[in-house]
Amino acid sequence: MKDASTANTHSLRKLRNSARERRKFSHDLATSPDKSTEARLGDEMMGVCQHGLIQFGTAQRSSSLVHPVPRAIYARQLLADFGKTARVHSIWQRDPAYLDHLGHPKRIPIQGPSPSFRALCALAGLANEWRQLLALANQFGLSRLGHSNRLVYISDVMLLTGHPTLVLARAVVTIERYLTTCVHNAQPRRKTSNSLGDVTAEVSLSSLEFGRLAKDTRRFLGNFIESTDRQLLAAVARDASRRRSKRNTKWCGVTAFVFRD
Repeated sequence: MKDASTANTHSLRKLRNSARERRKFSHDLATSPDKSTEARLGDEMMGVCQHGLIQFGTAQRSSSLVHPVPRAIYARQLLADFGKTARVHSIWQRDPAYLDHLGHPKRIPIQGPSPSFRALCALAGLANEWRQLLALANQFGLSRLGHSNRLVYISDVMLLTGHPTLVLARAVVTIERYLTTCVHNAQPRRKTSNSLGDVTAEVSLSSLEFGRLAKDTRRFLGNFIESTDRQLLAAVARDASRRRSKRNTKWCGVTAFVFRD
């Protein structure tokens, strides 16, 4: 009983420390409005790496000016908000109330009754988030402000690879998740069967050879990720009858990418 009590106390302390670090980092972001999105993502990337080094026991909190961050909160929120913005624009180009007589998305006011951007966000269940979604839509080129303070629809789709800021945000999240996998696999006295997948294949190629490999691998990885996604969704569907608490669930998945030194 004593061992179980000690473990529970340690876990509770760890959760509290993690929550405290997240609140502090969120506060740092809120009190630094002059920082660009890229600068904030850069700070978070360094913080995630510092936290990973601490988990490996190779860095001390007092030896670095970088504040350790256990989770890439800002990067995750940016990517989530971008997804919400794309969802809003998808409704904009489908809902008859937001289309002109030719079936094209209307130019709409920012606020007011439907059709307006604020009403559009409410239609998507995002009424309280319309301000940040509007800013993101204009920042990343999904819409733009036209004449008479009306919004002009541009697109509901934008590849992450087409914008450096979004790619940087995804890089921060990917680094955080990969470090978590490495820390888990590095735990001593752990069963090998409990290891998380971490496999690398590498070979020396010329630029021309790499170009061919990258093209073929991109197609292969696309099919692999889609297949994995279906398996993950199927696993969730099988457990749909169970009562699932958000506290007991965590995001999981697979990330795959091609690299060249």
